[in-house]
Order: sequence, then structure tokens, then C-alpha cells
Amino acid sequence: MIEIRNENLASNAYDGEKLIGKCQYRIDGDNWVIYHTDVDKEYGGQGIALRLLQAIVNKAKEEGKRIRPECSYVRHVFEKDRDKYSDVIAD
Repeated sequence: MIEIRNENLASNAYDGEKLIGKCQYRIDGDNWVIYHTDVDKEYGGQGIALRLLQAIVNKAKEEGKRIRPECSYVRHVFEKDRDKYSDVIAD
């Protein structure tokens, strides 16, 4: 079973103790800038990248932060489901 953990300015995916994916961000004032999302190829197609992103989105909402997507994957998700993420996208 894949576990998602928020750790050190990232959400990380683990299969047991093996790190298999990450979505990383940096803090820029009240915004979190997501700059990198990556999942091991052998775990591709399982929705792990979206789970990683959602973990950061949920944390940002809890802390009243906005997200600025620099990562191409996150930009794509935000553009595709703009209404779903409108309350967290930085202006």
C-alpha cells in the first residue's frame, strides 16, 4: 500500500520504506511554489502524482496559503480542474 507523507516542504510517496515519488515546493511569502513532481516509472499510472499534489493542496488550505504552480504537471492539473482548485491558486 502506498503511503503519502508531508515532510520537509514536500509530499512524499512511500511503498513500505522505499521513497517512490515526491512533490516539492518552496515558500514565497504567503504562497507555496510547487516546482517539481516526480514518481518512479514503475509506479506510473496509479494516480500517485495526483495524491501527492492533493496532500499539498489540503495542507495549504489548512494553513491559509496559496499555491503557485511552476511544475508542468501541477499547472496542467490546475488548468484542467480550475474550478476545483480556484480557492488555492495564487493570483
